[in-house]
Amino acid sequence: MKGFYMLLLTMMVFVLSACDSSNQIQPIKEETLDFDLKTATQMVEKKETMIMELAKKKELSISEFREIERYFTADFGDHAKDILSMLTLQFMDEESKKYIAQDTFYPTVFHEGIHITSAVIYRSYYENDFFNQTRLTIREEYEGDDKELEDWYREYIFTLNKDTGEWELHGFSGILNYSGEEFNLNYLELKQ
Repeated sequence: MKGFYMLLLTMMVFVLSACDSSNQIQPIKEETLDFDLKTATQMVEKKETMIMELAKKKELSISEFREIERYFTADFGDHAKDILSMLTLQFMDEESKKYIAQDTFYPTVFHEGIHITSAVIYRSYYENDFFNQTRLTIREEYEGDDKELEDWYREYIFTLNKDTGEWELHGFSGILNYSGEEFNLNYLELKQ
């Protein structure tokens, strides 16, 4: 019986590797458009203001945490729990206070040297409209002398909600935050 499964597995690998991957659906048209940097900055500032407000706290009661969780979910969608778990310390007891991680630095546009460097809309069109995509990528980068942050960037990736016409956070790329004894909310000076 073991030999039969090995033969079946080998045949499956052979068949799958023989598939012609060049037949993937390709867009019939692609376009890249510049997005207004002022609007992009406002979108990022809204999200990063929430993070800065939370990071300034030392601890939260459970009711405060649940309220902040609702607030973050409304703005960050499915990524709210990831952001909150990065900024708060989780304990076994769900009913105890939540503590804000003091050894975490989340670079924001409010810190010296952090700037929005690009905002681009990418659209791809397919024969079947179902596959059409519209995505907005807002990139922020560190432009300074700190060796720890050299080459740092984060991209916020938004998708367009076809029903509401609003941009919704879809994901991130780059480095979200830094953790360790040398890091904290004020690792970089705040802009004046």
